[in-house]
Amino acid sequence: MGLAASQGRYLCLTARMSDLVYEGQQISQQRLALASETQEIAEKYNEAMNNTVLQATTAEGGTQQLTYDIITSQDPFSGLCMRIVDLNGNVVVPSKSYSLNVTSKDEEGNDVTESITSTSDFIKKYMSDLDGDELNNVSGYNLSDLKNYYESHYGTDTINIELVNNINSALKNENEHYLYDENCKDPEYLQQMLTSGEWLLQQVSTSEEDGWEDIVWQGSSAISEVYYTADDAAAEAEYEAAMKEIQKRDQLLELRLEQVETQEQSVETEIDSVKEIINKNIEDSFKTFA
Repeated sequence: MGLAASQGRYLCLTARMSDLVYEGQQISQQRLALASETQEIAEKYNEAMNNTVLQATTAEGGTQQLTYDIITSQDPFSGLCMRIVDLNGNVVVPSKSYSLNVTSKDEEGNDVTESITSTSDFIKKYMSDLDGDELNNVSGYNLSDLKNYYESHYGTDTINIELVNNINSALKNENEHYLYDENCKDPEYLQQMLTSGEWLLQQVSTSEEDGWEDIVWQGSSAISEVYYTADDAAAEAEYEAAMKEIQKRDQLLELRLEQVETQEQSVETEIDSVKEIINKNIEDSFKTFA
């Protein structure tokens, strides 16, 4: 083999070795990624096997998952007669809820009161003369603004309107400070807020009239934290299937890595051989000019 041909062969082999080394590095990176994926799968499995749920034990003797309605129910048999507050003392309620108590005279002159909870119902009954842009505008009012609009445009000679806060009266506090969070109806979200300490439970104080006092739910006989096992079978099946897939992929990568390493050894042997030929050609060429 001539010097030029040997040099060309050497460059090709060097390039091939570089490709093999790069591929080996990529395979190693993929196996590391699989190891991280395996850890995530294991963590998810452990979490599913060790997750807990808060349960309420009512006076009726039954146990069920803790919910906002069970906590705030003032029925001493089916509820816990408690309330939820945040760290600032605001009472947690699902949302703002108002109604209009409308009092008017019947044909005999007696007071008749009805509760109206929607803007459209009030407009249909007491403001049916509205039309056009004015009707469209007023239709977007909340009940509080609607009450003010009616009193300023129609007066209070025929009906009396009272804006009523529909928050459970048993939950109200002296300053009427509330935290409106519709997510409190979600048992998982509720549990997260309680276990993280962001929300607290209160019960009617035994020492103060019309007062509330904090309670530690972890020590309450009405609330317990138990392992949630309903999802264990599904979690185990998912874990086993995922691990089999990981092992299959890893075995394929390991096999390919072995092939790459074998090729590296072969190429390295050939590189050494070509180097010897190149060195011999150079030595022979210098002998010619010696």
